Amino acid sequence: MWRKKNKETKRLSFANNSLLNERYVKNQVTNSKYKWWNFIPLNLWEQFGRFMNQYFLLIACLQLWTEITPVDPETTWGPLAFIFLLAALKEGLDDLNRHKGDKKANERMYHIIRDEEPMDVMSKDISVGDILYLEENMESPCDIVLLSSSNEDGSCYIQTANLDGETDLKPRLGLPNTASLGTEEALCSFKGVVECKPPNPDIYVFDSRLKMQPDDSEEDILSLSVSQIILQGVHLRNTEYVYGLTVYTGNQSKLGMNKLTPDTKWTKIDKQINRTTLFIFACQFLFLLIFGITGGVWKSKTGKDKFYLYYPEDERWFQPLVIPLRFMLLMSLMIPISLKVTLDICKYIYASLINWDLEMWDDENEMGAHASNTAISEDLGQIEYIFSDKTGTLTENIMEFKKCSIFGKSYGTKHRNSSALEDPELLKDINEQRPEVILFFKNLALNQSVVPSYPETDSDDEDDLSDSDEEQEIIYKASSPDEEALVKAASKLGIKFTERKTDLLTIVVNKKPIQYQLIQTLEFSSERKRMSVLVREVDSRQIFLFTKGADDVILERIRDGQETTKTIKHLERFAKNGLRTLLCGYRTVSEEKLEDFLKDFKKANNEIENRDQELEKVFSKFEQDFILLGATAIEDKLQDEVPQTIRILREAGIKFWMLTGDKFSTAVQIAKSCNLMPYDGLLFPIEGADQGEVENSLDKISEEVQNLDKNFYIIVQGSTLKIALGEVNHKLLNLSLQASSVICCRTTPQQKAGVVQMVKELGKMTLAIGDGGNDVTMIQTAHVGVGIAGREGLQAVRASDYSISRFKFLRRLMLVHGRYSYYRTTFLAQYSFYKSIFFCVIQLTFNFWTGFSGMSFFNSLSVMTYNGVFTAIPIFFFLLDKDVSEESVYLNPHLYRDSSQGRFYNKKTLFWWFIRAIYQGVLAMVMLAGIYQGRGYIYPSDGSGIDNQLLSMTGFTIVIQIQTFTMALETKHWTFYNHFIIWGFLVFFYISTIIANTLPNLEIYYLLFRAYSDPIHWLSCVLINTIVLAPVVIAKYWSAQYIPNRADLVREREVYYRSRGLPINAADATILNNLNSTEGRVIPAYNSSDFGINGILTPFKDCFGKSDFEELNKKDPLTTLIIENIQNDILKKKTQEVRTQRELDKKKKNVGLNKSNSDDSSNSDSSTTASSTTEDEDDELNN
Repeated sequence: MWRKKNKETKRLSFANNSLLNERYVKNQVTNSKYKWWNFIPLNLWEQFGRFMNQYFLLIACLQLWTEITPVDPETTWGPLAFIFLLAALKEGLDDLNRHKGDKKANERMYHIIRDEEPMDVMSKDISVGDILYLEENMESPCDIVLLSSSNEDGSCYIQTANLDGETDLKPRLGLPNTASLGTEEALCSFKGVVECKPPNPDIYVFDSRLKMQPDDSEEDILSLSVSQIILQGVHLRNTEYVYGLTVYTGNQSKLGMNKLTPDTKWTKIDKQINRTTLFIFACQFLFLLIFGITGGVWKSKTGKDKFYLYYPEDERWFQPLVIPLRFMLLMSLMIPISLKVTLDICKYIYASLINWDLEMWDDENEMGAHASNTAISEDLGQIEYIFSDKTGTLTENIMEFKKCSIFGKSYGTKHRNSSALEDPELLKDINEQRPEVILFFKNLALNQSVVPSYPETDSDDEDDLSDSDEEQEIIYKASSPDEEALVKAASKLGIKFTERKTDLLTIVVNKKPIQYQLIQTLEFSSERKRMSVLVREVDSRQIFLFTKGADDVILERIRDGQETTKTIKHLERFAKNGLRTLLCGYRTVSEEKLEDFLKDFKKANNEIENRDQELEKVFSKFEQDFILLGATAIEDKLQDEVPQTIRILREAGIKFWMLTGDKFSTAVQIAKSCNLMPYDGLLFPIEGADQGEVENSLDKISEEVQNLDKNFYIIVQGSTLKIALGEVNHKLLNLSLQASSVICCRTTPQQKAGVVQMVKELGKMTLAIGDGGNDVTMIQTAHVGVGIAGREGLQAVRASDYSISRFKFLRRLMLVHGRYSYYRTTFLAQYSFYKSIFFCVIQLTFNFWTGFSGMSFFNSLSVMTYNGVFTAIPIFFFLLDKDVSEESVYLNPHLYRDSSQGRFYNKKTLFWWFIRAIYQGVLAMVMLAGIYQGRGYIYPSDGSGIDNQLLSMTGFTIVIQIQTFTMALETKHWTFYNHFIIWGFLVFFYISTIIANTLPNLEIYYLLFRAYSDPIHWLSCVLINTIVLAPVVIAKYWSAQYIPNRADLVREREVYYRSRGLPINAADATILNNLNSTEGRVIPAYNSSDFGINGILTPFKDCFGKSDFEELNKKDPLTTLIIENIQNDILKKKTQEVRTQRELDKKKKNVGLNKSNSDDSSNSDSSTTASSTTEDEDDELNN
C-alpha cells in the first residue's frame, strides 16, 4: 500500500544532522520540460490539446478512407506533419538548451559542512541542513540563512540581479549570536535549528526563527527576517566569505518557486479569430448537410440511370454518410491549416521590430524598448484606457529637496523655484543650532535605510585627504530616491549621516560625531505609509522615536492639543506647486515604555504565520503621541515630452487614469502639468467615510454631470476608493467611464490592481504602466503591462509585457507598433480566410457539373501547394505594409481610433471578405466552364480534347493569378521587397509548374505544355481575371472617392505631397486655390507608385468644391486638421516668398546704385521709391 504523502506545514532545518533532513529534496535544479523518453507523447498531447489541431487530425484520418477522399491523403497529412514537426523541433531545441543549463548548474562544486565534517560536493548534492561556504562573487546555489561572514558583525553584501534585475548592492545582516561562528571548528559543533514556512515564492518575506540549540526555550528563540536570507541565484559581493545554513533547495527555493509559467495572455484579435473559425466550422457543417442531401437526391433521381457511374452494391451508407463526408473533406481548407503558424511567426516579427527600434533607444540609460511577451503586440493597437503611476513613470524620479516647514515656519518659499537649502533664514537657524531645526534634520538623517559609502582613493593621494568624515565625499546608496534626497539635504546643512553598523548609527552635527544605538526600525510599506526608527543617543542615553510619512497617517498620530494649522497650510501650498510632501514627528520614550514595546515586539516577531499583521498591531500601538516637527517638500520633475505624449494619446481616443500614492493636492497639480486635465478643468472629488456617504457623493456628482456640455474630471482618495470598490463599484465605474480622466491618490498596490480589474471586467482594453514594485500587480492585471526601467529597480520591467526607458516612448509603442501590428494581423487573418474560402467555393461550384458527388476540381498537388506554398510566403511581406506613414500617424493621432475601435476586423469587414470570396469563386468557375465546355474543345497543339486535368490546371493558374493581383490591390505601401516577393512568386509559380510538368510520375505530366501553347488559355486568364477583379477595383475607387475613411484622406495627402517632393506636413498654394474652385474636379498629376491602388485611383481632395469640403468636414473631423495645416503651411510659404522678393529688390537697388554713380538725383529718387516699397511690403507682411 502506498502511503499518502503529508502536506508540509512548516520546515525545520537541523544543522549537522542529515538524518533529520533526509525527507527534503536535494538541490538538483530542473528547468527542463521533457525527458528523452516522454518527449514525443507529451509534445503530441500538448499539440492535440488545441481545437484546430484536433480538427485537422480528424480531416487527415478521414482522408485515409479511400471511398470518400476526393484527393490524396498527403494534401492534409503533409502540411499537418510539417506544422507538428516544426512545433516539436522548436520545443525540443528550447528544452535541450534548458537541459544543458541544468547540467552546468547542478555539477558546480561547493564546500559544505555536513554532520560535523567539511567536504566538497556538487550543487545537486547539497541538502537542507548543510552549512554552505560561499566566497566573494560566487552565486548561491540554494536559499541559506546567513550565520557569519568575514566581517566581525556577520554582515555581507549581495547583488540580486537574477531575482529582481536590480544591480545595487543590498546588505544582509547576521545575528550577533551567530556572527562569532566564523571558523569551521565552531560551525562543526553548531546544532542550531531554523523553523520557517514551507517553500513559497515570496522573495521579500522570510518570517522564521532560530534556536541555537534544539532544546532552547521560547525566551531564547531568535527571530529571522529577509535581512538574514541569501537566496538562490544572488551573488556575494564586497565580502570575502560567508557561512549559511541551507533551508530551501532545488526547485523548492524561492527562485525555483517563481519559475512557474505565467498565465498565457490572448489578444483580443486572437479571440475574434477563434470565433471566426468556429463560425466557419458551423458553415462547413451547414454546407455539408445541404450538398450531402442534394448529392443524395441527384443520385437517386438522376445518377442511378447513368450506366457509366459506379456506385457500390451496398448503398445503405453511401448516400447518408459517404457523400456528406466527401464534402466535409472538400471544404476542409476553409479553415487554413497554416493560419496559426503564420500568425505566430508574424507576432515574433512584431516583437523583433519593437526590440530593434532605434527611435525608442535612450542614450542616457543606454536602453531600448523590449518585448518580453511576443504574443500580444496587436493589443497595443486596441487600448482604450491607460492606467499610469506617477512617480518615476510620468516624473524623472530624481528627487531634489526644495522646501520645508519646521514648527510652523516655512523655508525656501520666497519664490516658486527657490530652495530651502539656500534660504538665509534656514542657514542662520542651523548656524545658531536652534534645537527644533536640528531635531528636524536629525530625523531626516537617522530615520532611513540608507547605506553611506566613501569613494576609493589611490594610496598616493591618501596623505592629501583629511581624516575627518565631514571633509570626505559621502555616497549614499538608498532603496528610495526620496530617502536619498532627504539624507543629502540634511548632510548639506551640516547634519551628516556618516556610518551604519548593525546596531549603531553615526551622524556629525556641527563637526561633532554623535552615535545612536539603533534599537528597532519600523519599516515603511505601502500599507503603513510611514517609517519610524527607535534610537538611543549613546552619550545622553535619551531614547527617541522618529517618524515620517504621509500627512493623513501622521496627523492622526499627533499629540492632542498641538498647533498644526500653519504646518498644514504650508503643506497644502507645497502640494499645489506639485511637490511631494511628508510630515515628520518625534517623541521621547521612557525605559519602561521601551521595555514593554520590546517585549511585545519579540512576541510578534517570533510568529511565523501572520507575522506582519502582528507586528503592525504592535507598531500602531507604539507609534502614537508624536510631536509634529514639520514637513518636507521634494521636487520630482516631469520627464521630457510627457505632456505632449499624453495630449497625443488622448487625441487618439485613449482615456488616462493616474494612480498615485501622493496626496490630493500634489496629484491634482501633476495632472494639470502633464495635460491630464486643463488648469480650468471641472474636477469632482468623490468623498465619504462610509458606504452611505460615498454612494451619496457618487449620486450627487452623477446628477451634476448629466447636463454638462464640457469635459469633467474625477479624483478619489485611497480611503474612499477602498469603500467605492466594494458594493457601489458599479456606480463608481459608470461615473468614471463618463469622465475624461480619473485621478486616484493615496492608493495602495492592491487598490491600483482593483481599479484596473474593475474597468477590465467591463470589456474595455486596458494598459497599465509603472516603474516600481508597487506597480507590479497593476501591470500584471491589465491586458498589456508596460514597465519603465527606472531608479526603483527592474521589478516592474520583469513583470511587464513590454519595457521602455521613457514614458514618451509609449506614444510610438502604441501609435506605430501597436496600430501597425493590429492592422497587419487583421489583413493576414481575413485574407487567409478569404483565399481558403475562395478555393473551396470553386470546388463546390464545380460539383454542380459532377452531380454533387464531392469530387475535387483541383488535383492533389494543387490542393497541397495552394495554402502551403504559393499563397503562404507572399503574405508574410504584408508585414512591411503601412496604410499611412509613421509621420502621418503622429500628425493625425485620430487614426488610432480605427484600430482601438476594431474597424479593421469586425462583422462588417468579414462579411465583405466572405462575399468577395464567394462571388469570385462562383464567377471564376462558371466562366471557366463556359469557355471550355459544350463545344468539343480541341487543343491545337496535339489535337487532344479537353479533360478535367487540363481544365483543372488552367483553373489553378487563374486562381494563383487572382490571389497575386489581390495582394497587390491590398498593398498600400510598396517597397522593393514587396514587388520582388509578390511578382517573384508569380514567376516562381510558372517555373515550378513547368518543372513539375516534366516529371513523368506526377499526374500533371505534360499538361501545361499543351495548355500554354493554346491562345485560349491566355485569353481566358486575362478575361476571367479582369471580370473577377473589376468589381473590387470599382468598389475601392468608389469608396475612396465618395466615402473615404480617415486613412484614405491622410494617404491621399501623402501621395500629393510626395509627388511634389514636399514633406508630409507641407502644403502648396495650388491646393487651397483648388479647394475654392467650383469649376469641377481638378486632378493634379503625381506619381503614386508608393501607395497602391488607393493612391493610383484617388487624387487629393482638391477635387472637391468648397461646399463639398464643408459637407465632408461635418462627417469627418480629421478634415478640419488637414485644412488647418494646409492654411498654416500656405501662410508660412507666402510669408517666405514675400521676404525673398524683398531681399531681391534690395539687391537690385544696390546694383543700380553702383552702376549709376553719376546720376545722384535719380539714385535718390530710386532709393526713396525702394524704401517706400519695402515699407509697404513690411506692412503687407505684418497684415
